[in-house]
Amino acid sequence: MDNSFFIFTEKNKPVQIERFHICTWEFNNDSSLVEFGFEVAKEYITSNQLSISVFIPWFTKSCEVMDLYDKLSIAENSRFIFNDSISTTNSLDGGRNKLGVIHKFSDRNELCVIPVTIDKTSDKLVTATINLQPYIDYDSAEKPNVYFRFWIKPKIPYISMRKKGISKSTIIYDIKVNERRNIPDDKVVFFSDKEFCKIKSCFSFNILPNKYDIVFFDNSSLKNVRTLEFDSFNKYLGDKRVKKDELIVVFNKKQNSESFSFFSIYSKERIGPGQFALAILINIVCGVLLFIPAYRKTFVPEISLLNVWKVLPNEIYIALGIALATLIYFTLPLITSQLNKGWLWLLSKIGYKK
Repeated sequence: MDNSFFIFTEKNKPVQIERFHICTWEFNNDSSLVEFGFEVAKEYITSNQLSISVFIPWFTKSCEVMDLYDKLSIAENSRFIFNDSISTTNSLDGGRNKLGVIHKFSDRNELCVIPVTIDKTSDKLVTATINLQPYIDYDSAEKPNVYFRFWIKPKIPYISMRKKGISKSTIIYDIKVNERRNIPDDKVVFFSDKEFCKIKSCFSFNILPNKYDIVFFDNSSLKNVRTLEFDSFNKYLGDKRVKKDELIVVFNKKQNSESFSFFSIYSKERIGPGQFALAILINIVCGVLLFIPAYRKTFVPEISLLNVWKVLPNEIYIALGIALATLIYFTLPLITSQLNKGWLWLLSKIGYKK
């Protein structure tokens, strides 16, 4: 899966992002979620409106997108996301908290969390537009940086690369941000008229089932690995797919670069009923194949392969029947799942609604 993201604005409208967050979620039910967070440096806020666009290779207009301002305007959620206690929260609109809030942290600079309008009218392109007038009108000796965040639900099960073997499943993440060499050929002209955002620090969070082990990671960027804090994340995200003690968080950080890349590999052993059934199936088939040549030679003259099927013992047909039933039992759910996905895709194309 191509995960080359580009963060940009219009030409001659440079914006510096102090912190860029990308958080990928993979759940046990083969579904995913991706969060994007932006902390815009106050020095680059020069008008009452700001638009920042993200090029996302797998994004389609049918993907669901949601602004996370309502979540982050709550001090408890922001305390958890930004990993710092909040002393006070001031409103930009007289206490209604609809147009933005300013959180004052204990150990980091205060931050203005503000809502955005998401434009997803084009495939592969998401544009977040901020109304900064309430921020500009706010009476403060020194304005803080501005932060906004939103999530996207991909239409595909997951954005990572998956490799499934007989005994092992592997997840590969290769996330790239603002790497110009990865600009698609058909977008070179498009990006020539855009201004890439300068990113001071880039944070990457992979959240995935804890059944996976880390096989490879960049030692220079890995900060920590921990079990997902269920209570806090459940309150923040409000997603039923988040289950207690099922997910781990792998946190990487890089800074002071024109572009960023995060590569990691996770794997889990797959020794279960499916593997045992496959071993039994192979054993039965091999046993039958070894039996038939020897059985043919018991006839004088030796009979042909076509005729031997007419005189095989009933036990051979019973063994083959067991092998066939085993094969159907373990492949039927996969076939049914794929048919259901195909049917849902067809319904979405013809505009069917429940």
